[in-house]
Amino acid sequence: LPLNQAEGTVLPFGYGRSYGDSCLNNGNTLLDASTMRRFIAFDAEQGLLRCEAGVMFAEILDIIVPKGWFLPVSPGTKFVSVGGAIANDVHGKNHHSMGTFGRHVTQFELLRSDGKFLCSPTENSDLYCATIGGLGLTGLILWAEFQLAKIDGPYIDQEIIRFGSLEEFFEIAEESEEHFKYTVAWIDCQASGKQLGR
Repeated sequence: LPLNQAEGTVLPFGYGRSYGDSCLNNGNTLLDASTMRRFIAFDAEQGLLRCEAGVMFAEILDIIVPKGWFLPVSPGTKFVSVGGAIANDVHGKNHHSMGTFGRHVTQFELLRSDGKFLCSPTENSDLYCATIGGLGLTGLILWAEFQLAKIDGPYIDQEIIRFGSLEEFFEIAEESEEHFKYTVAWIDCQASGKQLGR
């Protein structure tokens, strides 16, 4: 069925990992993007990857990590599609240093009821900007190209710091963000009083 002949509204759907069920389209048409799983090009020297929108982050990691590359931004699960990562403009534990996934997308091809559009910061830039974080409302991403992050080495330089309150956490977080690419914290939600946020 051609896209312009679908009944009602049309929304792409990947693996159903979006927060808040944003990829539901009750009573209308969902496009299953999970079948679009081909890798198109990988420049292992420059760390530039082009693949179809249904490729899962887990599949990408299997290929790029042995070659010394990593995803520029990793959400809380690796079981998301590239198209979903763009549509939700996902963030990771390195948000303070690398921003969101959309910052690393160099170009993509967008299928709409009025045609296909190559989108980049310089070509169809309004569609490019509206699609990144647009929850699939601008059309179906067919393929995307994005810049990977170089892995510095096989070891992780890690620091673990306990904190006793939210106030203490904010002080530690501000200092940690200056020195570390990734930061994460777990908070005891049952603590109260002076231990609130430990």
